Amino acid sequence: MNRLYLDSNVLIAFHSTDKPEEAKRKAVQNALTVFADLKDLRLCTSMWAITEMVNILISRKNLDRGTVAEIESQLVNEKRLQGLKIQIIDVSPEKDYDFAEFFYHVKQGILKYHSGVGDVIHSVIMKNNHIFQILTFDEKDDFKQIPGLTVLHPEDVKI
Repeated sequence: MNRLYLDSNVLIAFHSTDKPEEAKRKAVQNALTVFADLKDLRLCTSMWAITEMVNILISRKNLDRGTVAEIESQLVNEKRLQGLKIQIIDVSPEKDYDFAEFFYHVKQGILKYHSGVGDVIHSVIMKNNHIFQILTFDEKDDFKQIPGLTVLHPEDVKI
């Protein structure tokens, strides 16, 4: 089964009520419609992506804290986006993988790929879980600097 990681900016676009996010929201909705027909695809994200989503929806998109808390609670408990089941993955499936090792890998990624801290955290989580595709609006192309990742933009997913 193919697994596709949803970046935080995809979650933000889906839940934002901002007028500037409308085109992105529609692109995500269209992509999810396409994904609904793919039986061999599992959508994944992480608590890191959800944490970033919560932060941005409150601090930059000015959504009410209570509304954002409901969005986060529903996503974490139902694990669904537009009716599609989402797997929320751990930092690593390995039981002996600790935070010292995780942050060492994050530091190594920052030094090696010169990507932003947040994007490197996503990439380490993905690598640890053997996920090699990401759906993102990342305009800085930070993910494209990381070898082995296939970067998909929601607007490239066509109905």
